Parts: sequence; structure tokens; C-alpha cells
Amino acid sequence: MLFKKKESSEKSKKKLDVKQIFKNKKSLRIFIIACVAVVIIGGFLTWYFMSHRTSGKAEAVTAQVTRGSISNVIEGTGTVEAISQYEITSLAKGDVISDYFEEGDYVTKDQLLYEIDSASMDKSISKQKSNVEKAQMSYSEKLEAIADLNVTTDVKGVIANLYVSKGDNVSSGTKIADVIDKSTLVLNVPFGEEDAKNIRVGQSAEVTLANSLTTLYGRVTNVGSGTYINSYGVEVTDVEIEADNPGSVTEGESATAMVGSYACYDSASVEYANSKTILAKTSGEVQTIVKKKGDSVRRGDTIVKLTSTSADKSKREAQISLNDANLSLEELYDDLEDYKIKSPIDGKVIQKNIKAGEKLDSNSSSTMAIIADLSSLTFDISIDELDISKISVGQEVSIQADALPGQNFVGKVSNISIVGEAYQGVTSYPVTVTIDNTEESDLIPGMNVEAQIIIDSVEDVLRVPVSAVRMGNLVIVKDDGTFADPLEMNITATRQNVGKKSEKEETEQADNASETPAASKENAAGTPADGAHGGGFGGERPQGGEGRPQRGFGGQGIPPSHDAAPRTDTTEPKEETQTNEQSKKSEKSSNEPQNNIDMKEMQEKSNERLRSMIESLDVPEGYTVVRVQTGLNDGSFVEIKEIEGSLKEGDTILLPDVTGSATAENAQRQGMPGGMGGGMPGGMGGMPGGMGGGMPGGGMNRQGGGNRQQMR
Repeated sequence: MLFKKKESSEKSKKKLDVKQIFKNKKSLRIFIIACVAVVIIGGFLTWYFMSHRTSGKAEAVTAQVTRGSISNVIEGTGTVEAISQYEITSLAKGDVISDYFEEGDYVTKDQLLYEIDSASMDKSISKQKSNVEKAQMSYSEKLEAIADLNVTTDVKGVIANLYVSKGDNVSSGTKIADVIDKSTLVLNVPFGEEDAKNIRVGQSAEVTLANSLTTLYGRVTNVGSGTYINSYGVEVTDVEIEADNPGSVTEGESATAMVGSYACYDSASVEYANSKTILAKTSGEVQTIVKKKGDSVRRGDTIVKLTSTSADKSKREAQISLNDANLSLEELYDDLEDYKIKSPIDGKVIQKNIKAGEKLDSNSSSTMAIIADLSSLTFDISIDELDISKISVGQEVSIQADALPGQNFVGKVSNISIVGEAYQGVTSYPVTVTIDNTEESDLIPGMNVEAQIIIDSVEDVLRVPVSAVRMGNLVIVKDDGTFADPLEMNITATRQNVGKKSEKEETEQADNASETPAASKENAAGTPADGAHGGGFGGERPQGGEGRPQRGFGGQGIPPSHDAAPRTDTTEPKEETQTNEQSKKSEKSSNEPQNNIDMKEMQEKSNERLRSMIESLDVPEGYTVVRVQTGLNDGSFVEIKEIEGSLKEGDTILLPDVTGSATAENAQRQGMPGGMGGGMPGGMGGMPGGMGGGMPGGGMNRQGGGNRQQMR
């Protein structure tokens, strides 16, 4: 009874406490607030977990298999410049008296642009012309002095006297020889003044020699213009008559003459027509006697040769002075050209700084105008060392300018520099691009442009987004019942490639029966080329990524067959070789079972890995997995080779969910651009095609020196 009473007492106390709470207003308010808080927090947590649970199952993102073109391009940027551009400057100073162009005009080569006042230059040229004339006169005198060293006669005849000998020193005016022409006689006789007026030059005359009374026939060569009184007190005029000497008449004989009916008033002495004393015209030493006394000479013949060192020296000095004077004059004429400024090229005036009326001095702008040849524009881009081998001169370049949106220009690679520039471990090479026929375009020097060089492209091919291709070249496609089983396609491809490999090995064994142990060992190890035969899908080198090919999944190649086993006798070659056909057939027969075992084992491993990849994919209901063979990749789309049982135009494909970080990571693992891809022959330890070999993406894009590979 005591226990029951106590229990009842405790219950009474508890009930009393609850009632007490509701009676206390402050406690009631706290209680209500706590309940509301619990409800709010619970609702928030419920919404949070439900919303995140729902977001993990995002709606499927799909795309269509389409046809189109894929281009693989290398991109770069540069600043456009004129193919040639000249700054017009002046070496002359002075007032600009004329200009013949305006900014924006097109000018031609050698067109006159400016004229500068050249009055001072004209005076200098006039003065220098006088200096040249003086130097020419001095030089001519020296040449004459040199010519006068050859003493010549200016009359024909016979040397009557020779006054010098070899070695004699003579000066100007020294007598050298007497030359007499005896073939013609001259007679000056007086005629009466009135008679002389009737006598004409050229009239026939008769000459009578007083001693022999011989008559000679001649002609009047001169009639005097004046008169004088002779010894008889008669006013007379002299008449000159020439007659041929028959050979016996000597100088000094007396003779008379008649011209027509007129007779002379007195006799006169006969003289030789040409008789002259030859004098030296310059100083020198007699070097050679050319003609001796009694020799006949013609007009211009050399009688004596002189030599003179001083004359040669004077001639050389005069020649140098004349050359210097002419050079100075030419320089002045060249300087005069500086006062007429002409255009050096055909082009457009893009800047004009000096106008007519301004003065050129040390404070003037050094650039008067700028002319640019806008027929072609050029710019340089930097190409990464990994891409430079893909570029060649003449390659077409697509160009866009930031300032001219919507306009496309076409250029060509005109030069590839072999001098690279290294920056942060990456070397880039300048490549020059030229754009022709740009006079009428809106493209002008100074504009920034982007250039794309197409290095590979395909047209009208099946293509899918790059992200649609999963690891192992697998694509999730909406199932319409026409797609081939990936495992069956894998088995077929493996058999075909292994068959090709076996046939190749048999041929190599027959051709290389005597190969060295080292070579056999190398072949047995399995080369990358052997590994490449284990493929059918995905064995191609990736076209998308910029970097070097990355290793695929595995990458060990096809295991070596027993046919290629290394020899055990590595020290010395065998002494005998089996060459008969029966031995070869036996060896082939003994190896066939092992080959079959190797192929079966390889096929099982390949299928097991492929099955594992397929099972790892989250394939929705109504979709299936198809294995594809990829081609060119431009970073957005990848080419799908048309193979029976594979994708076709219009098929719906599933794209991966890339809304979460985990999905992005999976995309990178599945060979997206910059992912693991590769192109390593052989792939997954001899698995056909190599899982990851030839997957889209390649490696990470390399950027350096302003160049990157753009995938369009």
C-alpha cells in the first residue's frame, strides 16, 4: 500500500508540472517557438534531400547523328601591315614651294610629290660648271703637250735639213728640221694696176724662165688687194702664180709671166710652194729619229719623237683635277634631285605631315608623308613547335578582323621562319601570311585579325558530338533493332586482324630463315606495329587534341606467338638451316594449335574488358551500346566511319550529364578533348583496336606564343 501511494504521488506531481507550464505564459511562448523551429528545420531538410536526390537523376540529354563537314585548323592572331610601306623624308632643307597630292590619294612610282626651293643649289651648280670647264682646258693643254712630243710636219716634201740628234734636250721653239716641197713652184710678179683688175684667181698663166726660156703653165692663186710703185715708177699689184715643177727648176731662178693678154711689168724669183722649218712645241729629250735628212715626208708624218716625265705627270694631275671637278658637279646634280621628292612605290598616301608653304629645317618633322602599297597586306602569327611541320608555303588561310565583323578574307602562307622563339619551355615559329588584292577591301594596316589554317577536313560525313563517344569508342544510341552487338563486332575484327598478322608472320619467317639471334629476339618481343594489328575499331591516331598522343587503356600489343619465339643458341648461329618444303609445313603444323590457343585467350580477354566497359555505362531503357570507328575530330564533332551495324544519320544518341563535377570527371576519363585518348598501337594488351587507341580528344591542347589549335 505504501508503494502504490508513492507512485500515485509521483504521477500527481508530473501532471501538476505540465499544467504549470501551460499556466505560465512565458514558458508557453518558448514552447511554441521551439515547436515552430522544429517544423521549419524538418521541412528544410526534407526539401534539401529531396531536391538533391532529384537532381542526381537529371533528364537525359540527347543529340542526333548528323551529316556535315569537319575541319581541323590551327589558329593564330596578328596585326595587319602593308606588304611595303615607305616614310617620305627629305635630305634637303628649305621652303616647300609645291606639293602635288593629298592624304588618301593613290600615287605611282616616281610621281612628283614635293618641290623645295633650290635657288642656292642652282648657284652652286653654275659655279662648279665653270670649275669643270677650267679643268677641261688644262687637261686639253696637257694632252696637246703629250701629243707634241711627236714632232710632225704639216707640209709634204723632202727633209732638207735635220738639226737634232738622238739624246738631245730641246725646248719649245727649237728648230728640228727643214721640209721643202719642190713639186710646186710659186711666182709673185707685179702687174699694172689696171691690168690686175682684170685678172681672176684660177685663171691660166704662162711662166717663162729667164735662164732656159722654158715656159711653164700654171694658174693664178692670188691677186693682191693693194698697189705699190715699182722701181720704174709704175703703180703695180702683185699676182701669185703656181706652176708644177718639171723637176729641174730650182729655187731662186728668175721668171716672168703672162695672164691672158696681160704681161707683168717686172720679173721675180721662183720659190718652192711649200718650204717650212719644223719647230719643237714642247720640251723633252729626243728619243727617236724617225725621218732623216733627204727622206720624203707627207703631211702629218712624225720626224722626231721626244720623251718627257714632267709632261706625263702634268697630264695625270690635270686628269685627276678634271675628274674631281666632274664628280663634284655630279654630286650637286644628285643633291638637286633631293629638292624634287618623288614617290618610291605605287601606293596610297596614308599620312601627310608637310604641306606647301612650310619650311624644312632641323626642327621639322623627319617624316613628310607615308605611302603604303595596299595591293597586298601581311601579318605574322606564331605557330607551336608541334604544329609547324603541318604548315607549308602556299597553304590557304581564312582570316577575320575584329573591326570588320561578318567579313571573311582569304590569304596564303608566304613564309615560314626557321628561327623559333622559346617561352616557358615551348618554342613557337613566326609564320607570315599574305593577303592579295586588298586595295578595294575595308581591311587596312593596323587592324587585329584572327587566322585559321586548315590542315585537314572532310565533307559530308556522319558526325556526333565529341562527348557522345565514351571510353572504348562506345556510343549509347536509341535502340531501333538495327545495331550490331559490340562483342560480335569485336570478335570479327579480332579474327580478321589476327589472320592478317599470322599470314604476315609466316611470310617473314620464310624470308628471314637466317636472321641473327638478336633480330629474332626483337621480333619475338612484339613491336608496336604488331600491336596495331590487334585492332579494327579505334586504331587510328586522334585528330582532335593538340598535344602528343597519350597512352591508351593498356597498350601492350598482341602477345607474341610461338612462331616468333627467340632462339636459344645466342652464341653462334646454327650450322644448318631447314630449307625443304616438308620441314616448313611440319613446323607450321606444330604451331597451329598454340596459335589457336593464343587467339582464343586474347579474344576472351578482349571481350571481358569490352563487356566490363559496357556494363559500367548507365544505359537507360530503350537505348543500347554501339561500338564505332572514329575519324577526324574538330573538338566539337567527331567523324563516325560508316560501317554496317553502326550509327546512321538521324539516330538519337545519349550525351553524358555534365552538370556535376563527377560527370565532368567521367567525361575527361572517357576520352573527351584533353582526356586520356591516345592512339597508341595495340591498345589494351592486344585488344582489337586498343581501348582508348584513337579515341577522340588526343591530349591536352598546347598554347604558346599566341597560337592555339581551334576545333570548329
